[in-house]
Amino acid sequence: MKRVFEHPPESATGKRYWRSPGELDDTPEFREWLEREFPAGAAQLEGDEVSRRSFLKLMGASMALAGLGGLSSCRRPEYHILPFSKSVEWTIPGKALYYATAMPRRTGALPLVVATVDGRPIKIEGNPLHPASGGATDAFAQASILDLYDPVRSKRYIHKGKTSDRAAFEKYLAELRPRLEAEGGAGLAFVVEETHSPTRERLRTELERRYPRMRWCSYEPLMTEAQNFATQMSFGDNSRLVPRFDRADVVVALDSDFLDCGEGDVAGARAFAARRRVAAAKDTMNRLYVVENRYSLTGAMADHRLRVPASQIPAFT
Repeated sequence: MKRVFEHPPESATGKRYWRSPGELDDTPEFREWLEREFPAGAAQLEGDEVSRRSFLKLMGASMALAGLGGLSSCRRPEYHILPFSKSVEWTIPGKALYYATAMPRRTGALPLVVATVDGRPIKIEGNPLHPASGGATDAFAQASILDLYDPVRSKRYIHKGKTSDRAAFEKYLAELRPRLEAEGGAGLAFVVEETHSPTRERLRTELERRYPRMRWCSYEPLMTEAQNFATQMSFGDNSRLVPRFDRADVVVALDSDFLDCGEGDVAGARAFAARRRVAAAKDTMNRLYVVENRYSLTGAMADHRLRVPASQIPAFT
């Protein structure tokens, strides 16, 4: 059944509205366009007699025939469900198992609690028993679960720009190991990201003991030399700045988006938010002043925000 475009009459008073300039002009071409089921050119399949119902029936029949033709050569893969020959401790089929862990960061670690089903992690949350997070996480921790199920993650070895496999890699190591041991690891170098993982530090110590002439290089795309230099000048050593937002009545952020948790300071963000809550008449709320050259999450939460060029921010120090 075709739609009939019969709008109710306009009221005598009030404003009139049109949905398009064509409706305002009310030209014959616009009236013809309204009376058609499809835009110009769509009715050329079988003339103007093709309705929406006929078109959908034709497409549905074509898809059904295509599906029947493909079923003869397509089968769903078979999977066999096998029970454990020996029951795994603390494992109940269909029930999630939780364990505490930590996510390494450049400036420390983030305490987490991971939910697993049949040995597969499915959900990450903060550890409520650890004071460093208080049960909170950030976007990086939540998104890290996707790395385990990423279909385009690295699965192969690369040797001199060409794809290789594990067997070829182990054969190459077997041929390379005698020369490295004879030369003390000369010419061997590792390029790794910066982390505070004790497991990797232990591995590094063992490698340096075995290959004393090797090189171990840590690289980060986003370095913090400026922050390290500032703490060196202020405190005399290369310390890490840990602000105590729970004790601050006034916070001044100079080009610092500390609420974005880029440094993994989830505890600091929670402490700052706790001072913004007023539960009793005697409670006082902190004040946040932000000076920045771009709009940030911290600037959105500021009580007073001043936008200036980056070259003028040092004038506030």
